[in-house]
Amino acid sequence: MTNKAFIYCRVSTEKQETERQLRDLRDYCKRNDYEIVQEFEETISATKSKKQRQHLIDAVRKSKAKYFIADDISRFSRNVKTGLEIKDELHEMGVCLVFIQTGMKSLDEDGTPNAIANMVFVTLMNVYEMENATKIKLIKSGLRNAVAKGQTLGRPEGTTENLINKYPKVVKLLQNGTSIRNTALLSQKAKSLVQRVKTQMAENEEARKQIDLKYGWSNKELV
Repeated sequence: MTNKAFIYCRVSTEKQETERQLRDLRDYCKRNDYEIVQEFEETISATKSKKQRQHLIDAVRKSKAKYFIADDISRFSRNVKTGLEIKDELHEMGVCLVFIQTGMKSLDEDGTPNAIANMVFVTLMNVYEMENATKIKLIKSGLRNAVAKGQTLGRPEGTTENLINKYPKVVKLLQNGTSIRNTALLSQKAKSLVQRVKTQMAENEEARKQIDLKYGWSNKELV
């Protein structure tokens, strides 16, 4: 089988799951004789810049896949500029994008861009970008309305989420000196989340040091 495929699943928050996307992509590849060489799942906003998503391009390049397959264009990107930049770089690598919701391939059999697929690609991404902008506008309007009514926004005091306990794999990688970028790749978590975990680890370490200084405790005495 020569149709080597890199399948991509994306969600925006930790509360969402990629199971359905992954199942649909596997089924699609099986029905259409694609050989899956890598399954890539991540939690990241689709509005991020190309620089913030360079790890995805690097992963596709390393996989040596000829097809990048995702469930829908909205899973790939909701930012026209970023989406086109990533698509163009994948094309330069000879990688064809396939979105199972449209069934269209971004490259023709001779390796040249498919004009109709490109038109659909740009049109749908414009729709998704506009949808995001509208949603953000409505959220901000709702927040302003809540504040005007005297409501308190955000987490109640004293309810900071314990990310260290929640993401032990991320903590272990960071403790071993792994970079934020590589930790995000290895744990399949968003870099923003990894950064928050690292920040919380640093805050905990600083608090421990302050207690040591105040009470004269040493590391050995605390073991």
